[in-house]
Amino acid sequence: MFKFLEKIFDSNEKQLKKIDPIIEKIESLNDEYSKMSDQKIREEFDRVRRQVRKRIDEINTHASDDENDGVGSSKERNINKEKILAEEKKVLSDALPEVFAMVREASWRVAKHKHYKNQLQAGYFLFENNISELFTGEGKTLAANLPLALYAISGKGAHLVTVNDYLARRDAEWNGHILSFLGLTVGAINNNDQYVYASDERVLELKGKEIEGEIKKRDYITEKEGRMKYDHMTGLNLLPSSKKETYDSDVIYGTSNEFGFDYLRDNMVRDLSEKVQRELYFVIVDEADSILIDEARTPLIISQSAQDSNELYSQFARLASQLDENKDYTVDEKSHAVMMTDEGMDHAEKIIGSKNIYENASFAYHLENALKARELFHRDDQYIVRDGQILIVDQFTGRVMDGRRYSEGLHQAIEAKEGVEVKKESKTIATITLQNYFRLYDFRAGMTATALTEAEEFAQIYDLDVVVIPTNKPVIRKDHEDVVYRTEKGKYDAIMKDIIEHKEKGQPVLVGTTSVEKSEMLSEMLNKEGITHNVLNAKHHEKEAKIVSEAGHKGMITIATNMAGRGTDISLEEGVEELGGLYIIGSERHESRRIDNQLRGRSGRRGEPGESRFYVSFEDDLMRIFGGPTISTIIAKVGMEDDIPISYGILGKTIENAQKRVEAHHYEVRKQLVEYDDVLNQQREIIYGLRRSLLKAIRDISVKNGGISVDYKKLDYENIERFLDSVNSYTFDRKFDYFDESADILNHPISVITLKKSVDYLRNLLSVQMDDMHFDNAEQRNFITQVQSLLTDDLIDRTVKELGYKDQIAYFKAFEKEEDYAKRQNLILKLLITSFIERVKDIKGEVFLFASKMVFLQTVDQFWMEHLDTMADLREGISLRNIANKDPLIEYKNEGFSMFESMLDSIDSSYIKRFYRVKIADRTLIEQQNILRGGEEVKESAASAYNSKENERESGAVNMLRDAQKPRKDNQESKKKTYKRKSKKVGRNEPCPCGSGKKYKKCCYPKYE
Repeated sequence: MFKFLEKIFDSNEKQLKKIDPIIEKIESLNDEYSKMSDQKIREEFDRVRRQVRKRIDEINTHASDDENDGVGSSKERNINKEKILAEEKKVLSDALPEVFAMVREASWRVAKHKHYKNQLQAGYFLFENNISELFTGEGKTLAANLPLALYAISGKGAHLVTVNDYLARRDAEWNGHILSFLGLTVGAINNNDQYVYASDERVLELKGKEIEGEIKKRDYITEKEGRMKYDHMTGLNLLPSSKKETYDSDVIYGTSNEFGFDYLRDNMVRDLSEKVQRELYFVIVDEADSILIDEARTPLIISQSAQDSNELYSQFARLASQLDENKDYTVDEKSHAVMMTDEGMDHAEKIIGSKNIYENASFAYHLENALKARELFHRDDQYIVRDGQILIVDQFTGRVMDGRRYSEGLHQAIEAKEGVEVKKESKTIATITLQNYFRLYDFRAGMTATALTEAEEFAQIYDLDVVVIPTNKPVIRKDHEDVVYRTEKGKYDAIMKDIIEHKEKGQPVLVGTTSVEKSEMLSEMLNKEGITHNVLNAKHHEKEAKIVSEAGHKGMITIATNMAGRGTDISLEEGVEELGGLYIIGSERHESRRIDNQLRGRSGRRGEPGESRFYVSFEDDLMRIFGGPTISTIIAKVGMEDDIPISYGILGKTIENAQKRVEAHHYEVRKQLVEYDDVLNQQREIIYGLRRSLLKAIRDISVKNGGISVDYKKLDYENIERFLDSVNSYTFDRKFDYFDESADILNHPISVITLKKSVDYLRNLLSVQMDDMHFDNAEQRNFITQVQSLLTDDLIDRTVKELGYKDQIAYFKAFEKEEDYAKRQNLILKLLITSFIERVKDIKGEVFLFASKMVFLQTVDQFWMEHLDTMADLREGISLRNIANKDPLIEYKNEGFSMFESMLDSIDSSYIKRFYRVKIADRTLIEQQNILRGGEEVKESAASAYNSKENERESGAVNMLRDAQKPRKDNQESKKKTYKRKSKKVGRNEPCPCGSGKKYKKCCYPKYE
């Protein structure tokens, strides 16, 4: 690690020196552009933009021609894409000096901000796809608009990811003033709303004269302050818009969650017109260490309600409260695990009246969650309780994570522990990790004040190098050595004395804590002393703006969790600099050095004076859990009183090593998450690619008539093969005169896909049942039974008559008598093709196309959803393969691949069965669409792992279409509707009637009893 950092420091100066000529070129253009009128500079920017787009369009047109000609393998096409991106970047690089210089001039004219040299450097390295480490207060927001504008002129869009909705709106509005001056459009994506930036003239036109006063007030404050500040942004110039319109903007601001969820939603649409995102081209991640490192352990999950939560959560919460730690179970805080002892197992089994608790997997599952909820998740630390809800608190930012829930039943276990309503469990329908989402972008970059300690991880996982940008002014803040005490009591007493001492001096103090509980404890201590102060934590977040605005006032004491440690700009009141600036007290060391540095960074910004000091005790979680043997040795040797600080030569190094151990542990967790999710990511890309290919083919129907003339009643083997070959080019012969009305439908891609999958399915059945090209009687009967189960009796009856047979018996007798394999295959394919044509006749026009598409997409989505649960189950238990000296990751890859292949086969077979048996009621197309689009409420969340496994199977498209035959009274009645068996009892080893392709005993048993 240290060698890695040494290389960074060695190369950092070289990189900065290397780009000096480019920076000088940008600065040299200042005289030229400063003399231009506003209109002239806009025309110049537009000229550069048109020039860039023309060259990029030429590159992509040539690439598109190669792709249409079928040039190269998949690997060669990937190499070709990299070549295209390199050419595009070269085009943008050529335009960089001019674009940067014009954005710089626009920033000065509009906001009275001109990029300093270090901001130009940061902007350049962002363009070159690096992490720019800019010290707090050095103007990351301003630096980012340089590469954003440059990538935006490509016409493919540029995204900037912020840590919360407020910053997305604020930065979009602030930079909107600048970028719109040059003709670029800007949008902001929030959790429930979307906005586009509009000029003052446009806002006045739409909102009327009543806001004219607000505009004048903003302009007056800007003129008085001498520049346009971020806190002047109130949303005045943001207009509500559709999500599609917002994503069509040149530059879009938003949070990682919203961008990620929109990607997942786009890959669940039933029509390409419903997609909102364009291609993922360029992204800058603000506070990159927070989003790409801290939040990387949390996958994004879209889920839907599954079953009602059962009473077991409450029962096992009561059981957990009756067990004793150490005697009945042990807690490993380092690995975040709880383990039952043999004595504890006996005790638990006695309480619940079970001979072996592990005989019931559900009991073991609920017991583990109940103990975790009791011992590892604490109120006012990992979560708070508000309005009867469990709200998760981000351990890195101190903020409530709205809408997020722990997965795998853990959230329900915490709800049961706290005695609030236990909500429904959920079923995952789409998921992606932030690592894999951001790796989808063609170009990516990041910026933060604290990236260097994670440089190795940025390089290995995201292929991003860290470049440290020098400050515009020297940092003069005094960072004092840590003060260490034996106990927490001694530490907090010392903190109180330090606070009082600086308050009497008039110096403002910001005290950082690691949890809501600790901040409230310190607040209570200050109240007892009668000291006025503010508290900023997850419970008082609504007062954040006011508290932050007062934190730099003389004599102000502010107690805050990590909420105040990132993204807050504390302005010093006049006269505070003379008192020494803002004084930072860290009440304990965080698990990550980056979080400590972020807290320190609230002081001493932009060359201002300041101080910082951290207080540590041996009872702090960091020292207690990760301190190692050195701490135990020191504690044994030290016999001082609580109120006397400990001075020990190696203490500072010991604290740093403890933090490094935690960081290394978390890095391994994130690295493992990426390695395992890469397996699922490959499968995800295949499934999403399958959906996109179908939807794109449907949108861009390309009919290439091969001119094959076939009389389907007289098809011989060779003609059938030629006919099926023509299907590959989306061709059906138009001379089937008896179904002229449906002829155009047969040219549709979904028709082609359906027929091809039908043929493959029957050919596979035929080859499986035959031994050495011959049937025995049992195999013949089994094959015929499976054909009859694929096609309805009515469909077969009509088809065989079209083929010239009296009835099914006559047809299948002819089939049984035929000994030649090719002719036998010919017979069955004639039956299939004619049956397919009959289905097209049955379901005419757009209803056929829509229903076929919906059944196929819902089949894909259903099996993918079940596959996610199956992969989560596999992931949970795969670590046990270590016992057999097998690599769990390799085992996961192998078994996951096998399960995925099986799922793809099941999708095909299930879709074909559903297609030939689906019934469409006599309803309008809109009614059909509404029925097919019905379903459970969909929710989005970010969870620590995949969601619960105790879920019921969804009904699927077939049941939805069957329900269409009868009037639906209401959603509840529809959900309660059960399947009534009309045929013989289903055998446990027979295919499940739901059409999944699985055995009945492993699927819906005992639903169809």
